[in-house]
Amino acid sequence: MARSSRRTGYEALPGAAGLRAWARRHAYSLLSSLGSLTRQPIASSMTIIVLAVALTLPTALHVTVDNVERISQGWERLDTLSVFLRAEINAEQAAQMANRLGSWPEIAAVDPISPEAGLAELSGQLNLGELGNSIADNPLPWVLEITPETDTPVATLAGRLEREEQVDLVIVDLQWLERLDAMLALIQQLVSLLALLFALGVAFIIANTIRMDIQNRREEIEVMALVGATAAFIRRPFLYTGLWYGLLGGLLAWLLVRSGLIVLSAPVARLSGSYDASFQLYPPSPEVTVLLIAGSGLFGILGSWLVVGQHLRRINP
Repeated sequence: MARSSRRTGYEALPGAAGLRAWARRHAYSLLSSLGSLTRQPIASSMTIIVLAVALTLPTALHVTVDNVERISQGWERLDTLSVFLRAEINAEQAAQMANRLGSWPEIAAVDPISPEAGLAELSGQLNLGELGNSIADNPLPWVLEITPETDTPVATLAGRLEREEQVDLVIVDLQWLERLDAMLALIQQLVSLLALLFALGVAFIIANTIRMDIQNRREEIEVMALVGATAAFIRRPFLYTGLWYGLLGGLLAWLLVRSGLIVLSAPVARLSGSYDASFQLYPPSPEVTVLLIAGSGLFGILGSWLVVGQHLRRINP
């Protein structure tokens, strides 16, 4: 029984040793490929910069759309309806109607605005000053500012209000919000398309760089193939080189986007201050950051795999 146990332990040893050897080979290829990049700093830097620029555009567009969507979420409460009552409606009737409409489940709040308050607000917007107060007969009616509940179909609510007997006019200007949402959706689709195109571009850029490296080491690769080196052994350092190119390009692209946001933070703060608001630029989310860096690394491996495989097929058809 003890002999069987010792035999099992002995047989497990080659597997563990093989795993350690596999890890050493990959660690050596990983570090040696990074060393090959540092030995050619100018060429490697130019390739990484080109990759970063290619990845920065879709990332910056995505961050822009994300920030605009965050800002527009604060505009959703601007979807109020202005209900103009008939001219003969007095203060008591307006208050009664406001109480009645406030009980509707579709309505969150009703704010009555008197003709005097409406005239004062209009005079302030038009900079009329005391001229507005000098108007003897106020032509403005009572207005009910209605805030609908969240997820309430505003068009349906507006149609129901228009059928009220005391209502003269219902104004709801949501076209600009609808157009903004449609524009953001279109830009988001454009960002997805650009991300796919530039990802393919990253793969081709890295593939072309690896192809040039293969041409410079052509004789070395042919000698390794003649002495019995496997395709995996020959391919491994090039795959890790492509991985490093992709990771470093994605990391530099992330740094460029973050730097751009830092540069724009002060102008955005001044702009938001002029509107008595506080806009804050948000950096790429952790998910987008991981997708950017890891995705570019994977496409670097893909480009390297394709070009190395093509070269190996030429050596061993």
